[in-house]
Amino acid sequence: MRIVALVLFAAIVIGCSSEKAPDSTDQKNVQGVTESLRVDVAESEAAGESFEFVIDVRSQREWDAGHVERAAHIPYTEITERIAEVTGDKNARIVVYCAVGGRAGKAKRALERLGYTNVENAGGYDDVKARYE
Repeated sequence: MRIVALVLFAAIVIGCSSEKAPDSTDQKNVQGVTESLRVDVAESEAAGESFEFVIDVRSQREWDAGHVERAAHIPYTEITERIAEVTGDKNARIVVYCAVGGRAGKAKRALERLGYTNVENAGGYDDVKARYE
């Protein structure tokens, strides 16, 4: 009985710790996205346009298979912890998308609970790709 409990405990611990820790590559990606967004914001403001922060809330695998070039990648399960990487402005225009809109809806509601006031669920990747490319 004790062995079964130990095996079960080990399986739970291993299963719960499967998420990889951020490494320097992840930090470079975040810094690159942040710098790219700063440039996009400045260009939009210079042209007298309002800027939209576009966030892909799909999984890493989906992102790797293709994404809108100007989008930042934050999986919907991490949106509340990581939105500050993109913007801390609660009135900023934020457009979220996923595969068909379900996860984007969850991300939108999570951001609204944090006080973001201008969040749009743009639906799925194909819709957003047509809009921004």
